[in-house]
Amino acid sequence: MFFHAAGPTIAGMTNRNLKTAFWRNAAASLPAGIRGRYLLDLERAERWELALAGTIEALTRAKLALGRTFQSPRGAH
Repeated sequence: MFFHAAGPTIAGMTNRNLKTAFWRNAAASLPAGIRGRYLLDLERAERWELALAGTIEALTRAKLALGRTFQSPRGAH
């Protein structure tokens, strides 16, 4: 659970900082009166998702590169 100080800066925030359509739509689906309360949590969740996706992509590329490096040539068996 995350707690945020209520104030005009948080309540007046828009979802312009959200990069993906999924998270922009999630923010837009919230009632305007509480959107500001949860916008920082949505931004944080989006950053985690993007970081996790980047990590998975990097690990997949590394795995493929290692597989090509240690692949035995055809007809070697």
